[in-house]
Amino acid sequence: MIKYYAIILFATCYLTSFSQEQFNLEQAINYAYDNSNSIKLNHLNVQSAESEIQEFKSIGKPKVSAQLGYQYYFLRPQTVLQDFISPTVYGILDGLEQLPAGFQQPPVTSQEVAFVTKNNLNLGVEASMLIFDGSYLTGLKAQKLYRDLVAKEDDVTKQEIRANITKAYLGILIAQKNIEILKKNLATAEKNYSEVNAFYKTGFVEQLDVDRIELSVENLKTQITSLAFSIKTAYDLLKFQMNYPFQKEVILTEELESLVDKISVANLDMDASIDYEKRAEYTNITLGQKLNELNLERTEKQKLPTVRAFASVSETLQRNNLFDSNEAGFLPAALAGFSVNYNIYDGGNRSATEQKLTLEIEKTEIQKKEFERGVSLQVRRAKTQLLNAKSTLDNAKNTLSITEKIYDKTLIKYKEGVGSSLEITQAETVLYNAQASYINAIYDLVIAKTELDIATGEL
Repeated sequence: MIKYYAIILFATCYLTSFSQEQFNLEQAINYAYDNSNSIKLNHLNVQSAESEIQEFKSIGKPKVSAQLGYQYYFLRPQTVLQDFISPTVYGILDGLEQLPAGFQQPPVTSQEVAFVTKNNLNLGVEASMLIFDGSYLTGLKAQKLYRDLVAKEDDVTKQEIRANITKAYLGILIAQKNIEILKKNLATAEKNYSEVNAFYKTGFVEQLDVDRIELSVENLKTQITSLAFSIKTAYDLLKFQMNYPFQKEVILTEELESLVDKISVANLDMDASIDYEKRAEYTNITLGQKLNELNLERTEKQKLPTVRAFASVSETLQRNNLFDSNEAGFLPAALAGFSVNYNIYDGGNRSATEQKLTLEIEKTEIQKKEFERGVSLQVRRAKTQLLNAKSTLDNAKNTLSITEKIYDKTLIKYKEGVGSSLEITQAETVLYNAQASYINAIYDLVIAKTELDIATGEL
């Protein structure tokens, strides 16, 4: 029987460990990178862009095609052919005075003649190649740059994922810290309720004192229950951001205090230079600008002539009876040449395209400068919020320490009979408000640091 229970216990522990995973913040982010559907879509887009490059390259590569054609005429096309031989012969004989006297030349006749055979078999091979196209090489550069632009979308997606995971992860840690404080308050309130209820039974306090503390206990229980549901929702949000199975448990190993201790504002410089290149969006804008410039260059080179070379070899079999070897055999033909195409006037299409691309370049340059201004404002605001959050947390921490002392002294006074239950309720309310302010200050600090890292591209 003991062996049986041991097997069950081992299986339970194994299945529990298998159905849950532990993550610190960086591990959670890396898990999201590996499993994000957005990143998978980005990778497919990169592969698609690579295929487009190969497709564009094929324009400049030699092309060879083969043709096989067969025609059988049930009714051969015919034409009417006048007899031009007889009049010519009669004219010659008349000139030589070889015609009998009084000879009358017969009228010209005509007959239906077919110039095609019933069976026609054609075999041919044709090759062609682009020799020169001014816009081709520039277009190829643009295709490769577009692939790089698509690949850079990965960086934008990763920054968004990192930001979302960080906020969701920190939200859970804050909520867990909050519920930890609430449980501690509940334990203290239940202890006080037990003591005051004992005093009531001995006649030292009134029923009102017991009811007030009991109300505090019930309020704490309600808050803990509500917060527990909120934490469950927060975990679901984190799993969603990570693309982690909802039915599996996830354990967070990061300590909130260690994250807070890492945040320092001692060397925070409001006017420090900003490296815009760290922002993935900025890199995309830069690549987009280069792509517009290449498209403009490619359009300008379309005014140059296009040169192509071609060659073909073919054989034709024409017979009334396809399998009659006494008739003519295959008739070969071969040719080679080149063609030059030059657009003299395209209705102003190229000029309009060049103007549109020039405007796009100017617009992108303005967007780039506007993005720099926006990032500068975002960084300054984030730094200000971080300084304010750090100052608020320091004040909240001091306030909490003071209110804890006041609450402890008020409780001692009440137990010694020199204080009222109303004073305890008031001190308790102030303490709970201070605790809530402290938790909010911690949250504001870690979020402010996260927002600063997002603004500077460090996250």
